[in-house]
Amino acid sequence: MDDSRRPGSQLAAEAIARGGGDTLFTLPGSHIAALLDACRRVGTRVVNVRHEENAVLMAEGWALATGRTGFAAVTAGPGLANALAGIAEANAAGAPVVVLAGRTAVAKRGIGAVQDLDQLAVVRPVSKWAAQCLEPARIPEYLAEAVRRASWGDPGVAYLEVPEDVMGQLADPEEAGWMPAPPRSVPTAAGLDELRRLLAEAERPLVLAGSGAFFSGAGPALRRFLERTGMPLTTTSAARGLVDDDHPLCLGSLVHGGAALAGASLALVLGSRFNANLMYGRAPLFAEDQVVVQLDARPEHLGGPRAPQLGLVGDITATLELLTESWTAPQQRWSEWVEQAQSAASASREMWAEEASAPARPLHPGWLAREAARLFDERPAPGTWVSDGGDSVPWGISFSRAHAPGTNMLIGSALGTLGVGLPFAIGAGLAHPGRPLLLFSGDGAFGFSAMELQTAANHKVGVVVVVVNNGVWRGPGTSPAQVGREVDHAALAVALGGWGERAATKEQFTSVLSRAFEVARDGIPCVVDASADGKVVSNLLRSLDELGLM
Repeated sequence: MDDSRRPGSQLAAEAIARGGGDTLFTLPGSHIAALLDACRRVGTRVVNVRHEENAVLMAEGWALATGRTGFAAVTAGPGLANALAGIAEANAAGAPVVVLAGRTAVAKRGIGAVQDLDQLAVVRPVSKWAAQCLEPARIPEYLAEAVRRASWGDPGVAYLEVPEDVMGQLADPEEAGWMPAPPRSVPTAAGLDELRRLLAEAERPLVLAGSGAFFSGAGPALRRFLERTGMPLTTTSAARGLVDDDHPLCLGSLVHGGAALAGASLALVLGSRFNANLMYGRAPLFAEDQVVVQLDARPEHLGGPRAPQLGLVGDITATLELLTESWTAPQQRWSEWVEQAQSAASASREMWAEEASAPARPLHPGWLAREAARLFDERPAPGTWVSDGGDSVPWGISFSRAHAPGTNMLIGSALGTLGVGLPFAIGAGLAHPGRPLLLFSGDGAFGFSAMELQTAANHKVGVVVVVVNNGVWRGPGTSPAQVGREVDHAALAVALGGWGERAATKEQFTSVLSRAFEVARDGIPCVVDASADGKVVSNLLRSLDELGLM
């Protein structure tokens, strides 16, 4: 017998490891059982979760925390169906994720086999790339292609399915064709000249960085560009923290930086589309007479509801490096404008703080976010903050600060998927063990993935979860719907292997949250169940319906 022949499952495990998959998020099933065993043999950490959607979301959280490709594996039929929401979310967010799915054996298709489903048909509309491998020897080749498709250019979800019988067949592996990442492309010389001209002539330029800038690894290049030119910056989605919010040229989140963006004469948009998150490039976030320049890795992402005066295709890091090298204007040119922009952002923060100070019974969700952010920033080491929920998200975004790339996560895609918070936090916690980790979530959103507290406990992820327990479910333009019987989320945490306490007063909340941070240092997931006023709604959520974003 030829000793080089190995089952397809082993070839797949080796290819995942070679592609950077040192952690695999999954829910076990018969179609992928051999794959998971093989992954353990090659040293890949296998993280078993409670629901397939959350396996993919954890892989997305891993990608958002590291900038690298996340890996998930799901079983056939209902396993893949459960994962669809996670696949759609990660793809909409432009996160590099490889999803490997089992599939009904080829010999049993079309005869009513258990868990048989035309998976490619349902995955293609919500993924960047989808394929099926029917030859065990070609599994490494297909997985190498999946990693390329997920991570090169504009990131997204690459989906690969392998039938169960193909996983079990012996084969000599074919050459996988692993390649180093291609050279970073830049816009044409004429395009760069036009960009320099527009920037040089701008009276009040402002840079808006989105997720494409994060996955380009643009943090250092962006900071050098800002410090060389003196332009102010605001960040959104995965770009939060590319430049420290405390940097004198950073206005922080778009929630606050948007106040300055509306008054900018030129907006340089880096790696972000004109979707609902950017109010389609229209007022009140963008002025109608504003010069808009858009830079993206993919030409199809340019324009849309707002046609830029200049659209450029190129890698954001490489393009910023070229602009920085050739910039000759003095750094102080826009110092007065930067002061105005910072004043506008500060006024926004003060407005949110005033709103959070309004009377509430028992606790105001905005006050909870402000107090949680204050205590979180006092931790001895930089940490990762995650915001989830309907009305909880704006509060979390408004009061949290981002100090490094991959440390401030939220519902970042225009898909607006709720329940991403705990999976994101677990993925980030496993990527950066020991880093302080806080999830600020509404009770409705938390309910989508609350059982994953057991996953956090099993893998010693010391996430601190603040649940804004207001007992209602609401969205823009809707009346609040009662969730039903009040849930003791603290008791749920204890039942699943964690720690939890409830808080109904300001003093209780501050004390309980401080204890939670200490308990979480031992790798124990903690839940602070905070009783909140269900009648309180942020002004931002009230205005979303009026703005017609949905």
